[in-house]
Amino acid sequence: MNRYILGIVGTLVLFGCKTTPTEQYQGLQLTEAELLSEKWEKLERFPPLYPIEDARAGKEGCASVEYVITPDNEIKDIKIVSSTSKHFAKQAKLNVKKWKWSVLPKGIIQDPIKTNTQFQFCLETGDGHCSESNSIENNQCIGEDVIYSTGYRIKRGG
Repeated sequence: MNRYILGIVGTLVLFGCKTTPTEQYQGLQLTEAELLSEKWEKLERFPPLYPIEDARAGKEGCASVEYVITPDNEIKDIKIVSSTSKHFAKQAKLNVKKWKWSVLPKGIIQDPIKTNTQFQFCLETGDGHCSESNSIENNQCIGEDVIYSTGYRIKRGG
């Protein structure tokens, strides 16, 4: 019985080590605004969902995400560089993974590239727009590649 438990624990440790960020990408220099170049124009990108917790609180903010794109269009080593809310950070990180990487042809790039995207979360102002210029002025996040997520204020009933 103890052998089986030891085997299971050993397997979990091995798989746990496999999910840690790889060191092979640590030396890559950041390529700012890589996804704004023409070679990525067919990538279907969309804004993240506005976190309901922050919409209820009337909170606006941002999150900056760094990640590595491999020649097979896989996304590796996603990390939050800065964020004004843990909810914005979570949505930004999830969103990069959800973009339609798999439909792109392989070989757009020959070597892995580290790049970043900034996500701005702003609340609708009532005229069909959010205060995008306000978001940029009060920016705590970095990155020239900016995606806007527009939320709506949620009022609690009662």
